[in-house]
Amino acid sequence: MRYITYVSIFTCMYKSIASPFALWGLLMAGFALLFCGCSGPADGRENHEEDTSANTEFVTEVDAMVLETATFELELVSNGKLHALRKTLISFPFSETLLSLHVKNGDPVNEGQLLATLCRENLQRREQQAQLRFARASLDMEDILLGRGFTIGDSLKIPPEVWQMAGVRSGYSEAALELQNIQSDLQRTRITAPFAGVVAGLEVHNLEQVNAGEELCQLIDNTAFLARFPVMENELPRVSPGTQVEVVPFATPQSSRKGSVQSINPQVDEHGRVEVTAIIADTRGLMEGMNVKVRVKSPVQQQLVVPRSAVMYRDNLEVLFKYAAGKAEWTYVNVLHENTTHFSVIANPDRVASLQPGDTVIVSGNMNLAHGSLVNIKSR
Repeated sequence: MRYITYVSIFTCMYKSIASPFALWGLLMAGFALLFCGCSGPADGRENHEEDTSANTEFVTEVDAMVLETATFELELVSNGKLHALRKTLISFPFSETLLSLHVKNGDPVNEGQLLATLCRENLQRREQQAQLRFARASLDMEDILLGRGFTIGDSLKIPPEVWQMAGVRSGYSEAALELQNIQSDLQRTRITAPFAGVVAGLEVHNLEQVNAGEELCQLIDNTAFLARFPVMENELPRVSPGTQVEVVPFATPQSSRKGSVQSINPQVDEHGRVEVTAIIADTRGLMEGMNVKVRVKSPVQQQLVVPRSAVMYRDNLEVLFKYAAGKAEWTYVNVLHENTTHFSVIANPDRVASLQPGDTVIVSGNMNLAHGSLVNIKSR
């Protein structure tokens, strides 16, 4: 109907106006009226949509926890090194040819297990010669004893001074000692493990000429390790024998081992440090000389404990957000203790804040929150 009315008006005006210029002006005015009439309702809907969007408030998804009193683990962090509970250097007893190796680096061995064998030919010839000398000396010994009314078979009845004199004069004592030493060396051609452990530092090869005292290998008892680490002297009150520790190898930071303090060296070095030794029974993946991070833990009872992610710093003050009726409530706190994962907190008394067991504390999604922000706890 609106368009019909406009056209009727234009028709009447056309009939009444003879000037072409006037007619052109009227036509332009009519088109303007038509455009305004068509676009008016659409603009109104757009403005309405903008108003509705402006009135919608953003809701933040967060994680939360119910605050409870708990035991807080104080941590003292230091760097240390692992040492085997037992470690020995196994050397060759004398110079000889290495006949065969029976182990390689990294092999676990049992107590008494054969590690290497030395050539026995030279020693066996020496043993035969020593046996001949011993036999001759025994005959001479027998002659001396017969002159005094005894025989070698009467050794238990012969006075000690007579036996000693006869042994020296005949060469019997010297020959017997030489034979005993050679027989002992023959036994030592078989080099065995003095205790159970793992072989390390093996660098010699089969049929190699080795020298007396030269290193065969190291034997490491890996049933337990000692972690030695320094602490500052002012931190000593937090460390005592039996204190629990956690050891984290630098090579595998995702794994840790439990242990306890075994001893404290009662000396302070020039840097004000004291060496502490802890024993680690769980040796999986650990090696002699490994560098580790050591955390000494001591418990503090009845603390309000929250994850480190719950606490933020605003205007150089520590704050966290509590959840209350769908909103975030800004709360000032003081951090009493901290470790690598958690804080022990109390309400900041200078800010008239409140924090009690049973409060719901926001622990994630809190970076952009303000006091009164709408929040929704994620379902788990």
